[in-house]
Amino acid sequence: MATRRGRRGCVTVLLNLISLMVVVLILLAIAGVVAVVAAPDLVAPVTEALGITAAEEEEIPPTPTSVAVAFVPTSTVTPPGSDDLRPTWTPQAPISTAPPTATNTRRPTAEPTITVTFPPATNTPTITPSPTATDTPGPPPTATVTRSPYPFTKSDTSPIYLQNFANNAGCNWLGIAGEVLNLEGNPVGAGQYQVHIWGSGIEARVPVGGAPAYGPSGYEQFVFNAPVIRDYNVQLETGSGSAVSQIYAVQTRASCNQNLLLLNFVQNHS
Repeated sequence: MATRRGRRGCVTVLLNLISLMVVVLILLAIAGVVAVVAAPDLVAPVTEALGITAAEEEEIPPTPTSVAVAFVPTSTVTPPGSDDLRPTWTPQAPISTAPPTATNTRRPTAEPTITVTFPPATNTPTITPSPTATDTPGPPPTATVTRSPYPFTKSDTSPIYLQNFANNAGCNWLGIAGEVLNLEGNPVGAGQYQVHIWGSGIEARVPVGGAPAYGPSGYEQFVFNAPVIRDYNVQLETGSGSAVSQIYAVQTRASCNQNLLLLNFVQNHS
């Protein structure tokens, strides 16, 4: 009895092991199918390693194509008695056997043709422009010097401001000086003329030719002991006091380098 029970127990254990293996295989198969459906990219390397291609895994049936079907029209027989139109007899007009008569047809008359005649073209005279006189520029006008009512005027360069050179006073001196020239540009004779100087506290008539430092017909008048700005009037007169030039207004300068005001007279007509 004991031996039979031991054999039965072994058989039971073996059956249980086989059943367990079957269940495990079933679970593995299910897991494999889920993996193929859920993540085919993960299964592709395994199928390639095993040499299984997509064509071997599943054969995709060909897609059916549509075929054009031609429909043949069928004739329909309309039974008699329907509303179709039946042919009826139409009487014809009797044919006339009389010969045709000529009919006079008025021909169209020719319409007169209008011919337009244009007068012959005449040549239009061409107007030739007359030559225009051109002004030829001549020599530029010569500047004329307005003659002074007095025979003497100041020179073009006067007054000239210089540093005192005629005496040893240096900068402690301020004066008005110059010379008088005739028509030939030569010094006039001493004593023939005098220079009238006045203004800023000065009233003096200085004889021409008394200051040889400025030339044979030189003159000089001391006005102040230092360079200052002051206004004076200067006019050339004859020895008897008649004016032979206009009055010139001059102004001294407050500079040791310009403490000599040089005013020269020149004769422009007799």
